[in-house]
Amino acid sequence: MIVSRRPQGLVLVRQVDHQEQCALMARAWGNAAFARPEPYAPLEEAARCHDEGWRAWEEAPAIRDGAPVDFTEIDRPTHVALYRRGIAAAAARDARTGLLVSMHGQRLYEGRGGLDPGPVTPRADREPVVREFLAEQDRVQDDLRARIGAGEGLDGWASAGYRLLQTWDALSIHLTWRGLLAGRELVLPQVPRETGDPGLDLRVSPDGPMSCIVAPWPFGGDSLALPVRARAIEDRPYASDLDLGESLARAEWLTLAFRVRPD
Repeated sequence: MIVSRRPQGLVLVRQVDHQEQCALMARAWGNAAFARPEPYAPLEEAARCHDEGWRAWEEAPAIRDGAPVDFTEIDRPTHVALYRRGIAAAAARDARTGLLVSMHGQRLYEGRGGLDPGPVTPRADREPVVREFLAEQDRVQDDLRARIGAGEGLDGWASAGYRLLQTWDALSIHLTWRGLLAGRELVLPQVPRETGDPGLDLRVSPDGPMSCIVAPWPFGGDSLALPVRARAIEDRPYASDLDLGESLARAEWLTLAFRVRPD
């Protein structure tokens, strides 16, 4: 659950709706300067399902200290279990999709594979539940690569696909959480222009409360609408998980009408 304070109240975007916004980005990706990695369908599907493991938890979200638990505040055992479930479902659907979703879940604990600045906590210093998950995903990825047919071509495809998935994920979080709301700029690092490309940085600048400028422009068309479903509830202390659930059940669904455009 992505939680932000907006004029409508306390606004909650489910991770499974965030991933639908990422799927819109995937569908619109590509132009003369940005080629799509091929095959592209598994990458589109990874955008659509990379946070699918959250769905059951988001049907009955929890509170902490009277507030809905934000996606960055969820406890490690629950977080690991959510991603393990989503990765297994993605891998059962398609090996390439599963590989990208596994890389996504695993690297959330490892600096997003070098995309995040700063040091990464060594595996040996992680909580046991996280160490077990990371080692498990090494095995999952080895198995999936064997199913696909491991090789240099797959390595290049997976690297480009993973970085594109992170690009869409980070841009969506910027829109729906606190970044755009606070008027901050964002740098999306190492965005590949084709398979094998080391990538370049995209700069995201605010263009009003619901719009951003992205440069260089990586999408087709001269702008891109990125609506996302959300619910607004009262910004007040909640007495229990049940209190939060009842408020969400009464809340009407709304659409946050985000848009991005070139410089």
